[in-house]
Amino acid sequence: MSVTQDWVRRAVVAAQRIPPADGADAGLRDSGFATDAADVLRDIGLIQLDPLMRVSTAQRLTCLTRLPRTHRADDVDDSLWPQGRVAAFESFTKVACVFPIEDWPLLRLRRERQAAGHRREMPVAMVEQIRQVVSEAGRGVQIGAIESQVGDGERTTGWNWTQVKVVAELMVRTGELVITARDGTTRLFDLPERALPAQVREAAELPDDELRAALARRAAANLAVMTRADFAHHYHLTAEDAAAGIALAGLVPLEVEGWDARHEAYCLPELLDGELPDPTAQGVLPGPAAHAAHTAVDVGDGVGGARQQWGVPREARLIGPFDPLLRDRGRARRVFGFDYLFEAYVPRAKRVYGHYVMGVLSGGRMIGRVDIQRVGAELRINGAFPESGVPRRVLLPRVRGAGKTLARQLGAELVMPDS
Repeated sequence: MSVTQDWVRRAVVAAQRIPPADGADAGLRDSGFATDAADVLRDIGLIQLDPLMRVSTAQRLTCLTRLPRTHRADDVDDSLWPQGRVAAFESFTKVACVFPIEDWPLLRLRRERQAAGHRREMPVAMVEQIRQVVSEAGRGVQIGAIESQVGDGERTTGWNWTQVKVVAELMVRTGELVITARDGTTRLFDLPERALPAQVREAAELPDDELRAALARRAAANLAVMTRADFAHHYHLTAEDAAAGIALAGLVPLEVEGWDARHEAYCLPELLDGELPDPTAQGVLPGPAAHAAHTAVDVGDGVGGARQQWGVPREARLIGPFDPLLRDRGRARRVFGFDYLFEAYVPRAKRVYGHYVMGVLSGGRMIGRVDIQRVGAELRINGAFPESGVPRRVLLPRVRGAGKTLARQLGAELVMPDS
């Protein structure tokens, strides 16, 4: 089936389940939107972790975008790592991520591949010592406690990891240890047989091909429209594993207008049967067959035209650099035409936009970006940069609306230049 780039973009945004501005009522979950961070995680499948606090942590920014405007940042971590029960586990794609606990079985083949690739880096004696320390702790244990009892007494500082830390982290990647809880912001290493629910451990023993197909369907639900490379990047799979999963999952191949032959896309069959929300208005759009002839409305000179094309200011949201909509930079470029470079580690003189830049999502489009930072009780917009073809008069009210939303969720006050 042939679909337009515009339809793909709308499908991708709809899959993220970003609630409307007035969606804070008790029936929000019944309408398909999340009411806490654990809901968000189950909805979108994984959340990248990053400790940078220029604005807030990566998991908080990702969740707040998909939660009611009344939700507060302080509630996010308590929902992802609740006391007394297990909602999530931490592991790695290429980077650290948190996953819903129900998805533990889907990553078994990847854990086995990690074990085969890293076995030489995991001395048997040290692995046994670490397991013993964790076992005797009675519950999850911090890495510092493991280091104090295993090895030569050295402690990890920043990125200077001890061998004990390296092995413990590899044990997490291979599934010999799990991280399902935190003590404040500190991760707790635990044994899978103790921390994981029995039904979750048992489900990991499903046949390999069932797991491959299920993981591909899970990714397709999260990404809406994906190429093999998108799927591989999402879970850091080999190209062969990604292709095998897609072939087994019963996904529908799509030809996206304007994408070259290397980017054959796939989606779940049910996506073609439903209707996509219209991000610029109240109501829905028809499916891809009827939507193929859709063209964007010109902005014109009036406010109404801008709303038709780019949505209303109060519905705009700020998108963090590690958000699922941006974490795969190549995909963001292909889907949104949004060329994003994270400049926090770029020398100041060579930065184009700023130290910490968030995208501006409005009307289902990335219409610009902002250099933003949290300073005490203030959330400061240091600069706003419209995308090509987006008038500054269109961008600024949407930045202000999205900024006020995020500031309120962070318990801060928005400070923004007038122009």
